[in-house]
Amino acid sequence: MRHIPGTFSIAAYDPETSTFGAAVTTGTVSVGATCPYVSSEAAAVTQSYTKTEHGREAVSRADAGERIDDAFESLLDADEHAAYRQVHGVGTDSSFAFTGDECVEWAGHRTGEHYTVAGNMLAGKAVVDATAEAYESTTGDMAERLVSALEAGEDAGGDDRGEMSAAILVHAPTPEMYHNLRVDLSETPVSDLRDLLTEARRAKDRIRAETDDLFGDYPEEILDFGVKY
Repeated sequence: MRHIPGTFSIAAYDPETSTFGAAVTTGTVSVGATCPYVSSEAAAVTQSYTKTEHGREAVSRADAGERIDDAFESLLDADEHAAYRQVHGVGTDSSFAFTGDECVEWAGHRTGEHYTVAGNMLAGKAVVDATAEAYESTTGDMAERLVSALEAGEDAGGDDRGEMSAAILVHAPTPEMYHNLRVDLSETPVSDLRDLLTEARRAKDRIRAETDDLFGDYPEEILDFGVKY
């Protein structure tokens, strides 16, 4: 099977709901383990020849009050291999996208109002454009808009070798089970991510119904699972 770097992704912020999210798919395994990062103040993605510290540090610095663009610029300035990196993200008051000169073609990025999209080793620029336009036009919550964006990017050609993994990660004032979803190995990871999102939404009601049957009377707080980041 393929195990070659190559990715397209989106980072986004919804100021109306104070929600940050990131979604990504790639031609190698377990993209959710390394590329997307979110917090209460930012969403960031590090890809191409990924450096996980760039994602973690970017959101950490945003949480401390730094602008996301300033955070990323500082991290890249200190990285002697920045030419091989692709990073992007959004904060409450800024956005940033960078594609290093050594990223494998087709590689590039696009920024919009409260979102950024980037990809490398893609079928072409249409992938980034389709991802962005789908995010802009899709209604629903952050998770729905992110998965729809990945679906559109895939339909436009996606990763030039096909995808193997996909993930979404969302930080919202009210966390949900479907805010951290990963498909780590599949021939159809974006389609599987859609199925996983659908099932994860159903799970909330199913768990509540099962708990009602088990206990009848119970503290509501036991159903506040939270989300692991």
